Amino acid sequence: MILAFLLVVTVAGEKVSDDSMLFKNIYRCNAFAIAIENGRESPNDSRRNSQQNIIAYCTPKMVNINSEFWD
Repeated sequence: MILAFLLVVTVAGEKVSDDSMLFKNIYRCNAFAIAIENGRESPNDSRRNSQQNIIAYCTPKMVNINSEFWD
């Protein structure tokens, strides 16, 4: 088992993500969470347009070392 970070996304209070959105690196996971919440179109997009009713965050989770990761 290893420590990974799970990206959780909710829209209007309903969870729309699943347990397969795993990252080895918390900073990479947070980059996705920030982009989702702010509606960014690219890493260079500096807009801060919070989307309505969308919350994204990363949470630590112990997973099998053979799990699939997005980074």
